[in-house]
Amino acid sequence: MSAQNNPFPITLDTMVVTSEYITRGRLPVLYVSREVDEEKETWQFHCGNGDFAMERMQLVRLDSILRVDDTLVAIAQLSAGHCAVRESINAQWKVEALPED
Repeated sequence: MSAQNNPFPITLDTMVVTSEYITRGRLPVLYVSREVDEEKETWQFHCGNGDFAMERMQLVRLDSILRVDDTLVAIAQLSAGHCAVRESINAQWKVEALPED
């Protein structure tokens, strides 16, 4: 994907959070969140297994995630403060607001 074709509101070289389940285990991305606070914006891409142990977390470039799963362009315009969840790689995304802290 080229920078001109990037539908995300962040650049392709922006660092995003994922886990080794996605990068090494090649599990599908089933959970995406976009968190924004006064200081930064954080996108997270996870397999949906609920394991967020720090030793499994990784920072990778957005374009690395899109090479693993190009179907993620469907949620590129996810609103800040929301998450998108799906049951399988072929399922529709369900978008909901993130719980407030």
